[in-house]
Amino acid sequence: MKAILIIAHHCILPGAYKGFEEILDKLHHDMPGTRVASTSLLDLENDLRTLLREDVESVTLLPFLLLNGQHAKNDVPRVVAKLQAEFPQIPVSLLPCLGDWKEFTSMVVAGVRSAQNKHEHAVAGETTQTVASQNRSLFSIELNLEGRNVLVVGGGRIALRKVKTLLPTGARITVVAPQFDPEFSHVIASGAEQSMVTTLQRPYATDDLRGIFMVFICTDQPAVNAQVSNEARARRILVNNACDYLDGDFIVPARLGFGENIAVTVSTQGRAPSLAKKLKQKIQTEWAEGLKQVETDFLAQK
Repeated sequence: MKAILIIAHHCILPGAYKGFEEILDKLHHDMPGTRVASTSLLDLENDLRTLLREDVESVTLLPFLLLNGQHAKNDVPRVVAKLQAEFPQIPVSLLPCLGDWKEFTSMVVAGVRSAQNKHEHAVAGETTQTVASQNRSLFSIELNLEGRNVLVVGGGRIALRKVKTLLPTGARITVVAPQFDPEFSHVIASGAEQSMVTTLQRPYATDDLRGIFMVFICTDQPAVNAQVSNEARARRILVNNACDYLDGDFIVPARLGFGENIAVTVSTQGRAPSLAKKLKQKIQTEWAEGLKQVETDFLAQK
C-alpha cells in the first residue's frame, strides 16, 4: 500500500483546516487504495515514523506550504533524511511546497479573476449557504464505542456529564484537565466495571490525540478548544465541541432508557438545548409508565 502524508502548519484558530480537509477528502476519493494521512510541522517526525512502521511500500510527503522558507528548505528535509535512514527499505519522496508548483501561479491568477467577476454572486451565495447550513439536518446514529479510545478534554461539570454518558458504552476513556470536579473520583469508581477511565491532571497536549477515535471538548478556554478541534480534525478524529456545536462533527442527543430494550433520544439538532431538556422532562413524566409497560409486555411475549 502506498501512502501520502500532507504536512500543514500548526494552528489553533477555528476553521483553519477547512481547505486542508477538503484536499484530504479529494485524495481519499480520487486515489482509492492509497493511505492518505495528515500531520503538522510539530508532529511530522512522530507521525512519519508511525506511518513507516505500518505496512506501506512507499510514502509521498506534500508540504502544504506556500513559501520555500525555513520549514520547506531545512526543517522538513532534515526530518525526512533522518527517517529515511531509519527505514531505508521504504522509499520516502518529498514534493516541493505548493508555492513552487508550476500550476500554482495560473491557479491563483484564475482564482483572482473569478473572484472579481463573480463578487456580487459570491456575496449572495454566501448568505444562501449560511442559511442552508443552519437548516441542514444532522444524521442520527447509535455508535458502538466498546473498546474505542475516547478523549475528554476538560474537568468541569460538562466534562463530568460526558463521562457519565460514556461509561455504559465500554469505551476506553481518557480525561485530561489541570483540575477535576470533586465528583469525578466517585463517578469513575462507580463505572469502572463498564469502561476503563484514565485521568491526566495536566493541560491538554497534542500527543493526547494519538490513537483516539473520538474527542469531546469541554473546557471554558476558547484557545484550548480551538487547538483541540483543529488538531483532531487534521487527524480525522471525530469532534464534539460542547461550547460550539457548529464547530463539531456531531452532537449527543438527550437519551432516556426505559427497561432493557427501549431507549428514547431527544434532539433539537443542537440549536435549542433548553428545549431538548424540556422535551426530555415531558417524556419522562408523561411516557415513562406507558413505555415501561410496553417493555414488560414485550418480555412476557418472548
